[in-house]
Amino acid sequence: MTTPDSRQGETSTTASSNRSMARPHEAQPLTLGTAGHIDHGKTALVGLLTGKNTDRLPEERERGISIELGYAELTLPSGTRFSIVDVPGHERFVRAMVAGATGIDLFLLVIAADDGVMPQTMEHLGIIDLLAVQTGVVALMKADLVDEELLELAREDVQELLARTPYAGVEIVAVSARDGRGKTELLAALDRAAARLHSQRRGGPARLPVDRVFPLKGIGTVVTGTLWQGQVRAGDTLVVEPGARNTTVRSVQVHDHETDVVAAGSRVGLNLRGLSRDDVRRGDWLVAPELAGRVCRRFDAWVRVLPGGRPLRTGDPVRLHHGTAQFVARVTPLEAREITPGSEAAAIVRVDDDAAVQPRDRFILRSLSPVSTVSGGQVLAIAGRRWRNQHRHAAFLRALMTGDVRRAALELASDTLRGGVGRADLTQLGWPAEQVDAALAACEKSGELESLPSGGERTASAGRAELGRWFVPGVLEELRAALLAGAREHAEKQPDRPFSAVSELAALVPELPVGDVEIFLRSLQASGELVAGEGGYAPAGGGVLSDELEQLAAALMARLAHDPLAPPTLAVLASELSRSPREIAQVLDALGRRGDVIRADKDLWFTSSAVATAREALLTALAADGEVSLAGYRDRVGCGRRNAQALLELFDKEGLTLRRGDVRLARRKR
Repeated sequence: MTTPDSRQGETSTTASSNRSMARPHEAQPLTLGTAGHIDHGKTALVGLLTGKNTDRLPEERERGISIELGYAELTLPSGTRFSIVDVPGHERFVRAMVAGATGIDLFLLVIAADDGVMPQTMEHLGIIDLLAVQTGVVALMKADLVDEELLELAREDVQELLARTPYAGVEIVAVSARDGRGKTELLAALDRAAARLHSQRRGGPARLPVDRVFPLKGIGTVVTGTLWQGQVRAGDTLVVEPGARNTTVRSVQVHDHETDVVAAGSRVGLNLRGLSRDDVRRGDWLVAPELAGRVCRRFDAWVRVLPGGRPLRTGDPVRLHHGTAQFVARVTPLEAREITPGSEAAAIVRVDDDAAVQPRDRFILRSLSPVSTVSGGQVLAIAGRRWRNQHRHAAFLRALMTGDVRRAALELASDTLRGGVGRADLTQLGWPAEQVDAALAACEKSGELESLPSGGERTASAGRAELGRWFVPGVLEELRAALLAGAREHAEKQPDRPFSAVSELAALVPELPVGDVEIFLRSLQASGELVAGEGGYAPAGGGVLSDELEQLAAALMARLAHDPLAPPTLAVLASELSRSPREIAQVLDALGRRGDVIRADKDLWFTSSAVATAREALLTALAADGEVSLAGYRDRVGCGRRNAQALLELFDKEGLTLRRGDVRLARRKR
């Protein structure tokens, strides 16, 4: 496979011919991006350093300017490898410059000594700053065209520009592409800058913004880009986003070298299986399967407006550049109607199409007319939830920006109220689990948050924060009251089936995940407020009855107590009290769950005290005679034959007696 980055024309070199040049995976490379005004010598400088002309289009060579991104490979004296991204300098092609600059590790700012600082110099430097590129080197080009005095004035001009940016003090090296002066010094300065760099490359799932797509005869579809995150190997499955189209990597190249695996920071070409030229385009992303579907049209961000420009007002349309994609976007600041020049603030960003953004991604915002770079920012959260309080939302995003996990937890819990905040709500924003656990524990210890009762579910080995949620004070009592009230209401309406399913009770508190509702219900069971059974939960202490049915229950208890060992049957009770047998049975079942009555036959209930009296009479007879007959027991307790038989069968079920023919014997204890 030969990529356009390595071709000077439309060559037809095949993948098999390149296998002879395959090399093992080496140390992780860095991405070096050029920046600077048109015709200041960026492409010539890359040619001096690498021997490669990155202007590959005929129009670029005819006009002597870069229109598209160019790429080259450079190995420094220390062995550090760079993938160089050469960007256009013309104002009309700043969009291409942004695509190239997004994702670079360090910059090479090119300023012609005979021109000095120009408009695109300042805009490019502003873009680099907004993208949070850590450091770089300035090449003072065309040193052969000026004398020493002018060269020194140009250097002072550059130092003055840098002093107003985070890049004050970066090295400035005078260079000439014509006679080669300064090349050695520039390479050494790049080595020192790379050594100062704190690696921003992240492991995890692969992400590659696509900047070129083209077919190669006999090979298939090839895409190129700079790998932002993770690794890619031949044979890997990747997904094109937006669109969720699956593909397999047939082969991988870094510049014009085939390799088995490529790491973040590399300029890479991928030969893809299963995709046509129309299935992927510039601005798309190739991502690992676990990132499939993670696209949005709205996200939370921290936005910074460049000084000296125009304010960024609520609702103004702007051009948003992210990776190699661009969108029309509208920004809504959360604490005011605009973000003034030189300031920064939390904001909601809405785009006109699906964007494959992830937390911590950088983006650039440019005004539509007149076209200029206005601001940039950092994605903080993919906004899947709506906040009740705008200022609390802003405070939460500020906590994300500053890394204050404790403040973020408090703001989130304060806004969600009954929803609370869980461990995963914070870890998915990028905080380590240990840091989240410590912050939640500190909030609980200080009384700022209350944790969901565990109900015995958490264990020391799993850790307290493994399950459950945390709430601002008072919310747990609201949730408890809502769940208990719901359980009571259900039991009142259906006393014959008083147990509420977990899903029914969870519907009463929809803000709380069902898994956490189950934890809460188990805690209420452990505290004796609920009982579990029949696949659900019911109020403890038996069936709960409405006021009307409580009156009926009192009447039933009075009637059963009138002749305790000769209670009326269900049909007689219904007739005497003028209620339906079904309603009488429901109330008697509820009284049974309370322990007030005991069912001895399908339509016969005794009060609990009557059963206790009958049991004591049986034990006395057994102690005296060693056995008891149905007739003898009937006479002893003074009740009818049916009632005596029902009571003896009840005691058989209890395990108190054992029937042998017509008599009962005391069951031996084992």
